[in-house]
Amino acid sequence: MPRLNLCADDSRAAGEDPIGTAPHWAEVTVLELDVPMWARLRDVNAWTPEQQAVFTALRGKVEASGAGFGLLMSAPATPGQPLRVRHYTLGAAGDGTLGGYVRRDYASDLPQSEWARGLHDTLLDPSALTGGDRTGGDRTAVPAPDGPDLHVCTHGTVDAACGRYGVPVYQALGGAGVRAWRTGHFGGHRFAATAVDLPSGLLWAHLTPELAVQVARREVTPAQVAGHLRGHAGLPPLAQLLDRHLLVQHGWDWLNRARHATVETHPDGDHTVTLTASGPHGPETYRAPVLTAAPLHLRGSSHSGDTAPVRQFTLGTVTACAGHA
Repeated sequence: MPRLNLCADDSRAAGEDPIGTAPHWAEVTVLELDVPMWARLRDVNAWTPEQQAVFTALRGKVEASGAGFGLLMSAPATPGQPLRVRHYTLGAAGDGTLGGYVRRDYASDLPQSEWARGLHDTLLDPSALTGGDRTGGDRTAVPAPDGPDLHVCTHGTVDAACGRYGVPVYQALGGAGVRAWRTGHFGGHRFAATAVDLPSGLLWAHLTPELAVQVARREVTPAQVAGHLRGHAGLPPLAQLLDRHLLVQHGWDWLNRARHATVETHPDGDHTVTLTASGPHGPETYRAPVLTAAPLHLRGSSHSGDTAPVRQFTLGTVTACAGHA
């Protein structure tokens, strides 16, 4: 049997535009777990009744609210540490926050095997975490450091592309003094090396070690790296096309604006996106059609030869709406 190419190589060779592939997350929980713990968390058949109940409740929360959540597993620098949790909540226009997510960190004396309690307390019952510096349970709120964190998928046992391309990117970021994390699978093997940039909420595709450092330090313009952007996780996937256009137009300062968007779907299958962002003189609203382009047929895994249609879109004319929303 011939050896398969890595799916990320096929995606690059096909010229896939990754925009609109970032998941839509209202909040993100990062569990600091040693790499061997990643497989244990992913093994659904080995979950305890408590762990099963947490994910059942999370599914119910998503179905009731329509708001998705992110779960990242990131390896601490020193193995064997107690469970530590980072919780990011999406800022909203008008609430005084900047664009992206607001970070809160919690330390504990719990073993990492208690990861389900970290999910429960951040995503299901955050009231236990808001009672002052010392939380009411097993966790202590600790100061969050300033600056970005790059969560790079290095999960080579899930897909070889993430091990091949993710590990060198993670190493380059750490060597350049950027806070980077070896992170378990979060979707998008064919975009390796792929990374979640928090608190900005940007997801990146097909990073090289050199490009990852330039992106983290904002040493390149958004126009230079637009083809590597999967999107802003704070927005619905199709709205990420308009957000990318505005990021290129306004520069990196665009990320300091709180944004929200709606997507209207038309009978012909095309869409209209309306995006409102905080601005120096009040809210600013933009609107543009998102048109369906010819799909690509690509593999979603390096370990299978099966291909599937991959949607591609183009952005129509962008209009700045009169009379700010």
